[in-house]
Amino acid sequence: MLSGFNTNIRHRGVLFHVQTEDSGRAHPHIITHLFHGGNILSSEKRGYEDLLSAKDLPDEVRNLMEAQHKSMLQRLRRGEFDGLIRERLGAAAFADSSDTGATTQPEGPAVRAAPREGARVGDPLARVFGEGIVSQKPLDEVVLDYLVESARKRKRPAR
Repeated sequence: MLSGFNTNIRHRGVLFHVQTEDSGRAHPHIITHLFHGGNILSSEKRGYEDLLSAKDLPDEVRNLMEAQHKSMLQRLRRGEFDGLIRERLGAAAFADSSDTGATTQPEGPAVRAAPREGARVGDPLARVFGEGIVSQKPLDEVVLDYLVESARKRKRPAR
């Protein structure tokens, strides 16, 4: 089982969390979740039973994990989840941001990764994927940090 990827990402003014995990040889699949406030909005799962006999299995699985994680980030950035987000979070989910020109930026402590071979200079998705995804923290700490940050940013009703 390989350690996964975690990215806090702001899309149209709203903070989301994307998490990708490997379930290991016993359950050979990779799953990526899109979270908001601890709730799963979308998931993508891919099995890799066909790769179990590969000599370089860890590298193969790592490449699949990176591709699937990046794909979820790209889909969020393109607005593919906007309808689902409005459905689950309410019509005013993006009320504080413009409906045109959606922007996405990573959140949280930046952990700089070396540029990947073949990455284009100025490619915003390479930057988004490359920053903040590698964490030495256990998953429970990453989720707790995300929830605490999310709770602090919520407006409290006036009494």
